[in-house]
Order: sequence, then structure tokens, then C-alpha cells
Amino acid sequence: MTVSNALFTEQDVIKDTNSALENVQETLALSLVDSLKAGDHIKTPTVINMLKDLEEMQLKYYDRLEDNENTQGALENQEQSEEEQ
Repeated sequence: MTVSNALFTEQDVIKDTNSALENVQETLALSLVDSLKAGDHIKTPTVINMLKDLEEMQLKYYDRLEDNENTQGALENQEQSEEEQ
């Protein structure tokens, strides 16, 4: 089950990546609050755009994670069918 192992490994990497992205988002959100408090209107749009980009990245990773899980399910179903025959 090399494919299955690769999918589990990819799943772990995706989860770790999303966790790291959440940490970056939190840091950027705090930076946004600080820049708003300081009245730094030049920095604010940049931070907002960075947050949007991070959110898009996370959504792509979640889509890939869903594809990964669907593939794993299909492999398990195929394996069960082969065992039944």
C-alpha cells in the first residue's frame, strides 16, 4: 500500500502546513490591530491582502486534503472488493 502510505504522509504535511499558516495569520492579525491602533493606514491594506492570500492558500490545502481523503476511501473500497472476490 505505497499509495496509501504516501497519502497519509501528505495528509500529515497538509495538516502541519495549515497549522503553520494559522500561526502566521494570527501574527498578521495582531500586526493589523497594532497598525490600526497606530493609525498606520499605509501598512493596513498590505496586511489585509496578506491575510486574504493566506486564507486562499489554506482553502487550497483543505481542498487537497479532501481529495486525499476521497482517494484513501476509494483505495479502501477497492481493497475490500478484492478481498471479497
